[in-house]
Amino acid sequence: MKQRIGILILLVALLCGCATSRKLTKQPAWQTANVSNCTATVTMDSMAYTIGCAMQVMRDSLVIISLRPMMNIEIGRLEITPGQALAIDKINHQYTAVELTKTLPLVPKIRWNDLQAFAAAEKAQKGDSVTLNYAYKGHLLRLNLTYGDIAYDAPILIRRLNVDKYKYVDTFLSE
Repeated sequence: MKQRIGILILLVALLCGCATSRKLTKQPAWQTANVSNCTATVTMDSMAYTIGCAMQVMRDSLVIISLRPMMNIEIGRLEITPGQALAIDKINHQYTAVELTKTLPLVPKIRWNDLQAFAAAEKAQKGDSVTLNYAYKGHLLRLNLTYGDIAYDAPILIRRLNVDKYKYVDTFLSE
């Protein structure tokens, strides 16, 4: 499980370090973004996982990526601020936290603005897809994300999860 949480955080680091940085020129004037009904397929070596997800963004302060495989039940989430990523595994009641600066040796191009643009679906429309590939320690990691419904400046309810009832887990990124 320790590797899965580490890989999940690494996946987020990949998202903010790759494709969006090449496409961004100007940021639209939005304060909140809600991207729902997305489909993500994560392939690690030969194993593939497809999962539904939703992303909520408060400009310059918080990104929440919610993993919801079926019936809109949240099984995990990532809460990312400009300085830290928090990965929460709701099924196994555990979490880990990593400073974004610790991911720089793994993904040197990591930037908060790129992650924010990715999660807010800037430069994207419903149905658009993004595919990212990454190799790490002999493993090939591939992410394909298809955007769902996108709403800017609509009222959204962003609640940070209280991790008091979860067990903290060290990962290779938090050491």
